[in-house]
Amino acid sequence: MADAAAEKRAANKFSRQNAALGAETTKFLREAKVLVVGLRGAGVETAKNCLLQGVGHLSLYDPKPCAESDRGANFFIGAPDVGRPRDQVCAPRLQELNPDAVVHVAEALDEDLVESCTCVVFTDGVNRAELVRWNEFCRSRMTDVVDERGVSMTVAAPISFVWAVCAGLCLSIFVDHGDQFECRDADGERPVVRLVESISCEKQGLVRYAVPDGVPATSPPVDSLYAFSDVQGCCGSALGGSGLNDCAPFPFTTNSGDPANSFRIGDTTSLSPYEGGGLITETKRPKTLRFRSLGERLVAPGTPFGSDGIPMTDYTFSGKEAQVHAGLVGLMEFEASQKRLPNANDEQDAEDVLSAAKTYAAACQVLNTATADGAKALDVTIDESVVRAYARHASVELQPVATFAGGVVAQEVVKRSGKYTPIDGFAHFAFLETMPDPPPALADRAPRGDRYDDLAAVFGRSFVEKLGDLTYFLVGSGALGCEFVKNFALCGVCCGPEGSLTIADADRIELSNLTRQFLFREHNVGQSKALAAAAMATNPGGRTRAPPMNEHLKVTCHEAYVGPATEVSPFTDEFWEGLDGVCNALDNMEARFYVDKACVTFEKSLLESGTMGTSGNVDPVVPHKTKTYREGGNAAEGQGVPMCTLRNFPHLIDHCIEWARDKFAELFEKPQRRVKKFCSEPQATLTDLQRRLESSDPADVEGASAEALLLWQALEVATAPLEQRRQLCAQRCYDAFHGFFRDQICDLIRAYPKDARVMKNGQDKGPFWSGHKRFPTAATYGDDADQWRFLVSATHILAQSMGAQPRKTEGDDDYASSERNEVFAASVAQTCVIPPYIPGTVDKDIEGDTSDVATPDNSVDVARSKGLEALQRLSSVNLTSVDVEPADFEKDDDYNFHIDFVTACANCRARNYAIPPTDFDKAKLTAGRIIPAIATTTAAVTGLVLLEMFKILQDKPATDLRTRQVGLALNYYPSFDADNLVTFKTKDVKTKPDAVSLPEQAFDAKGDIKPEFYEVTTIVAYPEGHSVWSKIELPEGAADWKVADLKAWLSDEHKLSLTAWNLPCGEVTDSDGEKRAVSARVYPAPVAVDLRKLPSLELSKPQAMMALQKQRVGGLMMKYLSEWSRYKQLGSLPDNIPEPERSTAEMTLREILEVKGKMQLGHKRRVILDGLSCSVTRASPSAMDTDEPTEEEFDVEKLAPVLLKL
Repeated sequence: MADAAAEKRAANKFSRQNAALGAETTKFLREAKVLVVGLRGAGVETAKNCLLQGVGHLSLYDPKPCAESDRGANFFIGAPDVGRPRDQVCAPRLQELNPDAVVHVAEALDEDLVESCTCVVFTDGVNRAELVRWNEFCRSRMTDVVDERGVSMTVAAPISFVWAVCAGLCLSIFVDHGDQFECRDADGERPVVRLVESISCEKQGLVRYAVPDGVPATSPPVDSLYAFSDVQGCCGSALGGSGLNDCAPFPFTTNSGDPANSFRIGDTTSLSPYEGGGLITETKRPKTLRFRSLGERLVAPGTPFGSDGIPMTDYTFSGKEAQVHAGLVGLMEFEASQKRLPNANDEQDAEDVLSAAKTYAAACQVLNTATADGAKALDVTIDESVVRAYARHASVELQPVATFAGGVVAQEVVKRSGKYTPIDGFAHFAFLETMPDPPPALADRAPRGDRYDDLAAVFGRSFVEKLGDLTYFLVGSGALGCEFVKNFALCGVCCGPEGSLTIADADRIELSNLTRQFLFREHNVGQSKALAAAAMATNPGGRTRAPPMNEHLKVTCHEAYVGPATEVSPFTDEFWEGLDGVCNALDNMEARFYVDKACVTFEKSLLESGTMGTSGNVDPVVPHKTKTYREGGNAAEGQGVPMCTLRNFPHLIDHCIEWARDKFAELFEKPQRRVKKFCSEPQATLTDLQRRLESSDPADVEGASAEALLLWQALEVATAPLEQRRQLCAQRCYDAFHGFFRDQICDLIRAYPKDARVMKNGQDKGPFWSGHKRFPTAATYGDDADQWRFLVSATHILAQSMGAQPRKTEGDDDYASSERNEVFAASVAQTCVIPPYIPGTVDKDIEGDTSDVATPDNSVDVARSKGLEALQRLSSVNLTSVDVEPADFEKDDDYNFHIDFVTACANCRARNYAIPPTDFDKAKLTAGRIIPAIATTTAAVTGLVLLEMFKILQDKPATDLRTRQVGLALNYYPSFDADNLVTFKTKDVKTKPDAVSLPEQAFDAKGDIKPEFYEVTTIVAYPEGHSVWSKIELPEGAADWKVADLKAWLSDEHKLSLTAWNLPCGEVTDSDGEKRAVSARVYPAPVAVDLRKLPSLELSKPQAMMALQKQRVGGLMMKYLSEWSRYKQLGSLPDNIPEPERSTAEMTLREILEVKGKMQLGHKRRVILDGLSCSVTRASPSAMDTDEPTEEEFDVEKLAPVLLKL
């Protein structure tokens, strides 16, 4: 039992990593032996990421003494460590990141050590002779094996060799996995799945397929193989099996002229005809890669545009990859002759490196021309400015570049497992656009013997001081946030006398965080992320061996989310106005959009980034220079599954898991929330239900009836005697099983029998049950193990939520351990009564609907009657014993029955539709919406973000800012100029009209519509050419204006006519927990009904109308009559009739914002007046070609934000 618990704990800890890498790769890493040589910034970052990824054995070699400058990039070196060997200092601190790993300090770098390793990583030094020697040694390793016949033989077993060089703002990485390396999964993506639509009977059978619902519609990779399953028909042995389902996977082949979404297989003429159904699943075909040695690649690295070459990293197409390679070779030549690296900013040393690079380039040209077929040596014309810049800082290690390098290099170690595509030889990166221009004075770049020497060597001391005095806001302290805190501390961001860093994160640390949020240890589990991260950076305490990263970092932490609820405190307008910039470390779009909007309002720069598995993005947002984050189009969070598919036609196990997650909320969250709301305001709930049940609107009646019935059903359990409540919970779960897996399926089959046909316009379009529609089978309880697991998990969750049994506490891994088995399930089922099947209806929005099962004509009356009956029961219920808590879905507790329920429920659903089942881990990932996250991508992305911060602080133009993508799986590193500022201009949009409505003269000789008959729509922008950063600022004192004053000022100052103002006033949450935005009408001012003017409820409707005429309600007659009718249905007016609501026409703008907008303005300094609609008078586009210009009123569709300062 203890072993099982430990195994589950380990699985939970590595759940995000398993989601990204897969269990096979994780297992490989646990068994791998990795050696890291060199422990400056890049080395310690690589070691850190390897351990977080789960590497089981890590050896370290770097006996060089720690220097003060090392503290600018190595987060595990403290001030007292200066002078001690780097490897001995770092080893025990790295060990804490993965207590299960063996971290070993090597006494010597010798052949015995290297030969024992899976992968060797060199991160310090450019000694060509040594590196080439070790590379050849690694390539030539052999090992003895015994084949399947028992014969001993010696085979090649190369050691993977990785080398990284950080040279100022440049980085080079070399990878060699040997002469023959098998890459079993080039991209790491989930296998492509497609639905079979048809299979032809011909010499080359044509398979047509469709994309399953909720799956990206990408083209299947043509170099993979594809296997068939669940195909009905196509029986026969012609293709090598008893039928198509038993055949080996087929290659993806097509013929010229074949239709889209199709491919060819072999001869299908002798197979039986295709009858229906079927899935096509990708089988990834392993590739054998042949790497070349370091010696060869130094001469012939390839080009970014060839198949045998370096990855493209310079998307300005200026060839910086080749320049960096030439600079690297020149650097190695300098080191070989001078036995040292060039001194930083030493112009003579730089010239020597440049000269060596030129000599290398010339030699390559000679080599290429002197050989018959060309030696494929580097063909480059040296760009002196680039190579000279490279050489000036070749001995400098910048922390952001080291962080990026550590992410990329550690991912190359992961690729040794055969997953993902390794770098083939060299990859070169140049971030030279970050360089100060002009460079700081030489004296400003001079070393002082402190931790910032390397940073100052490139950017100058004045820049370092600017970094130190920044006031920055870090939103989030998870995986990205931990890396940012480390990067800020090492680079001195917010570490100066005027500096200040605010960290906001309301989350607590969980076990699964530890594999990528490296600032946290197991003793931090349960603590605040923000507080723990800040402590690790400034004062780690005695429970860790890690030193402070920078004790001068000035941090303020808030355990709070950033959003409307925290605008009063702590994130006030004063707080936002005092910031120099914002750095997001978030994982949800709602928060990202909120922060983005705040940055627009207060005109603050925003560093935005994100990761998903091996992919990441970097987006710098700068006021008046770039797009905002929302404008940038990075808002996609995934592709949804149509509700019709989830409800009736699942065809993938993912559909079943999503459906099961919805059923969790239906059973254990929504009813409990309804009960809690009812208990807090019973009379208001009853009054509202009564009003809706007596409405003439059928939708109102049916909705209220359903709510009343569901509320009563939940209260019936919640108010039952405690000794009976658990059994009642069990019966409800037993009823739910039959409702979900028997009754709903029977209803569907009753509406659409197996032989149902699709009829459209009287034509038979084929069988209803075809394509993605699988014909289901109703369940009988007791047929399958997932059924009793459903009953056990559902009973325990419902009983806890209804107060029928003690609720599980955090950390109780033994909860209900004796009741998690089939014996307990059988005892529960014996006490339950099988509910009778009562036929129901199915959704009528199904494509191809042919059902003749009609909704009864009296359905509204029946619903009203049932609702009123439930209402009567609700009005007399005793709420004193109610103890209800919604079971908020928690994915990271494996013992709370939540994932057990989703797994069992999904598998019961899958069994209905003959879909292969899921397992616990897959259900956890899908239902928990666990984002695949790994340390390597996080590190790489945050290093790049810091470079963008450096540019923003230098006020670089938008052309130097970079929007970047990181694709560690396929070595994809595109970077582009940051998205240009979006400006809005007035334009006329012409649309083609409906030809039927046009006169004969509207057509030319060819029958095309003449341009002058196109419909013209004018899209008006104001001010012309504005962006979202622009503001129409109201004058001082405008808060005391009334709407009439605002309207007059807009007209006088901007020639705008205020046409409407609907002020957003927040969100409302319905009983199901769904949110929707609401707004309040401000202008034209709504007129409130004065309830004191309503006539007696005893009057008839005609009499009431006469009485209202006497009250002179004028044009509001129907509004008053509607209110009178409503209260007449309720039977009485309110006991205390309130004064009519004050008109917005009489309120000041401040009062409108407070009363209608529900804003608390005491802390506000500026407010954007959202919801304004204006029009403007301008020349009509239809009059452009006439001598008599006419003017027309146009709505302003793009209005700059109107800013009110308080």
